[in-house]
Amino acid sequence: MAEDYSQFEKRKQDHIELALMNDNQAIELNTFDSMSLIHEALPDLDFDELSIASERFGFAVKKPFMVASMTAGHRDALNINRHLIEACSMTGWAMGVGSQRRELTDEQATFEWQPLRQDYPNVSLFSNLGISQLIVTPIDKIKRLTDALHAQALIIHCNPLQECIQPEGTPLFKGCWQALAALVKALPLPVVVKETGCGFSKSTLIKLHDIGVSAVDVSGLGGTHWGRIEGHRAVNEPLRQKAASTFRNWGIGTVESVRNAVSLNPQFEVWGSGGVRHGLDAAKLFALGASTVLFAKPLLSAALKSSEAVVGHGIDRI
Repeated sequence: MAEDYSQFEKRKQDHIELALMNDNQAIELNTFDSMSLIHEALPDLDFDELSIASERFGFAVKKPFMVASMTAGHRDALNINRHLIEACSMTGWAMGVGSQRRELTDEQATFEWQPLRQDYPNVSLFSNLGISQLIVTPIDKIKRLTDALHAQALIIHCNPLQECIQPEGTPLFKGCWQALAALVKALPLPVVVKETGCGFSKSTLIKLHDIGVSAVDVSGLGGTHWGRIEGHRAVNEPLRQKAASTFRNWGIGTVESVRNAVSLNPQFEVWGSGGVRHGLDAAKLFALGASTVLFAKPLLSAALKSSEAVVGHGIDRI
């Protein structure tokens, strides 16, 4: 009997609509404006001499920007992701794909990415799976996900607040450290660990450093807040709605999270995301020590329209 994915698809579609709502953006807690870059009146260089080139996993990259992982596994995702990947091909950005969770149980879901990878082989793509799924999935099955995508690395996303509030959530995290350590040792690709809007404490970053992850995407408080989103979805569930309200400001800010990571002088790369709205925010993260900066919300509404909109009304304005 075929598995019914209608509830899964409805949830993913809800997420897109709700992620565009201002009330689900923790903008009042965004700390980028509290950080100032020092003005230099006499820079003694020409503008065209400036370079933002960086490195990612030991390779030079001219554009140290990425489209953050956003959506996958539902009927609207193909057009959204086609617009995003085409924009990345035009601009030299990399892209994290939406969660590949559905591909673990639905063989047809793999075909969502095959035509996109075939049409845009030059784009650096990053696989993506949740920590709850990692714990219960054999590594050889995870490797099949990355192979099918021809991924440059695997992103493991952490979303404990969201999973606890989400009506269909899987707040099952016991064994997460053992699973991560095993993955780092066995997977022949870099492993990136990211939050989903609540940031990282210094103590957690130390543990991630010790098990040898290749990069940490801090995804701090200040942008889309998934606790708020799941509160909106918890219709007729007052306890979940109350929890979402109580934790609507929960998390560690992006600026603080990057500082936490950089202060360790880590062997892993520090990536900055979470409430990054324009190039000045990105410049501040680079100044703090981030090597890659990721954008999500500023590109999502444009991605609903076209790749030209992503470039013209998203990336070019960043």
